[in-house]
Amino acid sequence: MASEQPINGQVILVASEVIAGQGEDSFAAEVDACGGLLCVADGCGGIGARRYEKLENQTEAYIAARLAVDTTRTWAASLDGQNFPAAKTEALLAADQLRAALAETFSAFHSEHHNAAASRVIIRGLQRTLPTTLCAVLMDARADDTLALLFFWAGDSRGYVLTADGLRQCTADHITGHADALENLYRDARLTNMVNADSPFQVDVYGFRQSKPCVVLLATDGAFGYLPTPMEFELLLLETLQAAKTLDGWRNRLNRKLSKIASDDSTLIIACFGFESFQAMRAYYAHRYSVYKATYITPIRRRKQSIAHARSVWATYRQTYEVSEEMRDADWRL
Repeated sequence: MASEQPINGQVILVASEVIAGQGEDSFAAEVDACGGLLCVADGCGGIGARRYEKLENQTEAYIAARLAVDTTRTWAASLDGQNFPAAKTEALLAADQLRAALAETFSAFHSEHHNAAASRVIIRGLQRTLPTTLCAVLMDARADDTLALLFFWAGDSRGYVLTADGLRQCTADHITGHADALENLYRDARLTNMVNADSPFQVDVYGFRQSKPCVVLLATDGAFGYLPTPMEFELLLLETLQAAKTLDGWRNRLNRKLSKIASDDSTLIIACFGFESFQAMRAYYAHRYSVYKATYITPIRRRKQSIAHARSVWATYRQTYEVSEEMRDADWRL
């Protein structure tokens, strides 16, 4: 049975569109047991985005997300045969190369397909053409016991790892006020950085080596932004995993859950490494699920989703959920 085969480099994708065929998320997953690339992008045009009449009347947001993913895929393919960046200095160089490739692609596209009535996202007086978030992760899984990870991002699409110790957000949202994950659910802070065609932007990077087994995830904000607290996102992952019997079953349960709560396009990509079988993966996270629900979920629900109480629980949870700025700024090596 497929569910009894080793789960090493297997990927599940959960993606939904508010309007079929016009979703403004895009994604790529090119992964095997040796590692590979995951990538998601969320076009920022929104409902009011103008359309390119000569390009199937699609919005700038729709096109921008696909340009970002295609460019990232091409850039990652160009690294074939090169050594995986082993230090922060090398990773910063790789991030700048990705940024340059994105800037060149977006500028060239805008020059060729200039939209006379261009849609722009206005951010406190600033304008952006072809705006999109981007989050990607390069993975080297060739070592027996560890996985080397490099996360690249611009905007608020996120990268995570899920271990027996819980979920950890490995990226930092580029938003006004540096709001934390709980605060941003209620403030809806504006983006301060995104891939686009006509203004400077940055691509941040963070790398580390993670023990196997583990799960690596990328998500656009439609997958996590409609939950009452950040803790509910880990619950969503663990609860559906424990209820499923196969990898496909996990995907289907995640899809049903997200379809009920999201009112935006949503994309979630999950890559699993180091598990002997799906049953072994489910058993691996069973204890975390039991302890986690009792510690972080039940107390909040008993208080009828009190925001004040949720903040006190979040203060504890975020200690292991967030990667500190100091860790990202350190001279890390893989």
